[in-house]
Amino acid sequence: MGYCRVNAWPLFVAAWFPCFLTTLCLTVLALVLFADPEQAPTWLQSRGFDPRTWLSAIVAAPFSAMVFAFVLDRMANAPEHGRVVVRRGIESVKHLAIPGMRFELGQRIFLAALLFAASQLLCGFAVAGEHRLLVAGLLAIRDLPLSPEDVAPWAAATGVFNLFAGGFVLAWTYLFVGDFLWTGSFDPIGCWRALKGNLLRFVAIMFIVLAIVAILKYGLILAAGLILIPADAEPSFLTLMLMHFALAWPFNVLHLVLSAATAGTILGAFRPPAIASTRPAAAP
Repeated sequence: MGYCRVNAWPLFVAAWFPCFLTTLCLTVLALVLFADPEQAPTWLQSRGFDPRTWLSAIVAAPFSAMVFAFVLDRMANAPEHGRVVVRRGIESVKHLAIPGMRFELGQRIFLAALLFAASQLLCGFAVAGEHRLLVAGLLAIRDLPLSPEDVAPWAAATGVFNLFAGGFVLAWTYLFVGDFLWTGSFDPIGCWRALKGNLLRFVAIMFIVLAIVAILKYGLILAAGLILIPADAEPSFLTLMLMHFALAWPFNVLHLVLSAATAGTILGAFRPPAIASTRPAAAP
């Protein structure tokens, strides 16, 4: 928290553009697939994602990887001038520099994105499968039609379980991705061993970060919905999507920056300093 407070502006500059692209891409994806729900292919839909398609995990992963890479670069004192680049170190793309923006494509971003996408797909499909099992179980022991009173307690219990289980998986995913970007190699076993004696502390810190951001995020969205949307009005799908993703954007920035900085702090204390992740790419 102290590092993020002191470096708030540089970290925001490093993270805002990838998070903006995430918001933009997810909004477009939601509008394309769900503006007319009857036309959305069933095989693309899944309840465990936001929006409710497994494509959202794949779309968001590269930009999340960029934020982690940029924050860890800054924490490792790597050169970062806020320029837009395709690969750092290539002279021919430096004329694309735009102050306050950074965008990077490369092997490390691609591999980190694969790790993020795999984790999100695993969690999302697990939630979707759990929902189907819950519905099937209730149908087996209850008479139709199911009432809200029949579903609510079970849905609340599974929601709490998913919160803790998903948060646990997400915390370790962040640490393993950060370790890959920090050291240049994927070594989850070595990362686990390096944190021996501090495992519970790390998970607790990541849960605190996740809980603070989630409370602020959904509290603001709920308050904005109550204030901006009249009780007797029926907002359009476009209005709901724009409000949802626009209000979520600053909290996505906050969550990723805090998570990356937490991972960087832990890795800085228990893992070797970054070598491969901060070395500029060689010009072809």
